[in-house]
Amino acid sequence: MHPSSPPEAPPTTNLPGPLLMHAPPPHPPGSAPPTPPPHGAELIVDRIEQAVDAHTAGNRAQARLWTALAELIRLARAKPEIYLRPVGLAHADAPELAADAAAFDAGLRLQLSSTQVRTIAFRAQTLEDRMPRLHAAFQRGATSAAHVGAALELITGWSEDNAVRAFDEQLAEPAGSLTLSAFRARARRLKERLSAEPAESRHTRAFAERRVWFEPEEDGMAWIHALVAAPDAVRIVSRLNATARAEQKKTPIGEPEWRSRDQIRADLAVAWLAGDGTATAAKVRPILLVPLLSLIADGDEPIELRGYGTVDKATAARLIASAPSFRRVATDPFTGERLRYDRTRYRPSTAQRDWIAFRYESCIDPTCSRPVDDTDVDHLEEWVRDRGRTNDDNLLPLCERGNRRKNLSRIEYSRLPDGRVTITTPTGHIAEVEPAPF
Repeated sequence: MHPSSPPEAPPTTNLPGPLLMHAPPPHPPGSAPPTPPPHGAELIVDRIEQAVDAHTAGNRAQARLWTALAELIRLARAKPEIYLRPVGLAHADAPELAADAAAFDAGLRLQLSSTQVRTIAFRAQTLEDRMPRLHAAFQRGATSAAHVGAALELITGWSEDNAVRAFDEQLAEPAGSLTLSAFRARARRLKERLSAEPAESRHTRAFAERRVWFEPEEDGMAWIHALVAAPDAVRIVSRLNATARAEQKKTPIGEPEWRSRDQIRADLAVAWLAGDGTATAAKVRPILLVPLLSLIADGDEPIELRGYGTVDKATAARLIASAPSFRRVATDPFTGERLRYDRTRYRPSTAQRDWIAFRYESCIDPTCSRPVDDTDVDHLEEWVRDRGRTNDDNLLPLCERGNRRKNLSRIEYSRLPDGRVTITTPTGHIAEVEPAPF
């Protein structure tokens, strides 16, 4: 989630007019008055107070955002006809379809995915229903969305209402005084003390969320993340460490082939996961967009690896040399014409799919980050409803949810002559999507 930024404090120099100072807070009766700040520290104190005020205002703004999105989803479920076509209203899950369309509409304006919008709305409703004290602190601006989110994560799936009530009562105050990491630690310990659910049951629920995901990095690199059970993570790291130590001893320091422990661990992880040297080693079909002049080493146009982005010529050459199979989509350097399109059948050809994948890289919905290889190639003008054609200018990559939303909701998609796609929602918002510049 990318929350709205808090208001910026005014600059510290060249302030016009008189400077407004905050009155010092009263000290408790019977206690010694606080030591006055050193001479000349008034500006520093005032800037701290301004930062605190801005932070509090930002928290209150986030609380209003949460409340507004929760109300939006409730309204969309109550009035699905605002967002759905008649064919969508006929579906049994019409209220949820309308909620998804409303979340998409809001997400376009907030630069959030529909899933993020619905997650915020769900959290807001859960906070209001199950943690009223923390909810009140959030609305006052006394605590942040991050603190609230940390508490909500811990009550997910926690069905012991009395324990959750005590959890709320004991966390509302420290939520406004502890750092996020300290608050998480206290909340986790408090849940352990209050929960009657065995630790094994909680682990079983968490274990169901295990997964692996991919994250592109700069300069031809990428991250592979894995959420696994702690004992498995320890086993993996232990084996990597032990094998890396043994491998490193084989090459003296200073030799060209010498590698650091981190480099060896990374190489080992790649080899083990890809199955290098085994009968089931991973076989890939890298797809590169190679302008013809670059292909013959006479041009400097970028070479695109589908699913990642721009790669250098040496990396492209290595992929071509090592890949068991390879498909190249060539473009004429002068006309940019794409080759081999099938314009006569319902299902797009392989060449069309490859070009669409390069052209858009991910789902066409601007708030969706689904990689293009995990989307469907959909007709902009529907094959049956609009008698649309299977041509490259009528094909778009859409995830399953986006495809269903496009077909059943009142959200309209259209293509402009320059290749951009406009998305118009029933509330009048218009978003534009530009394909990759090649």
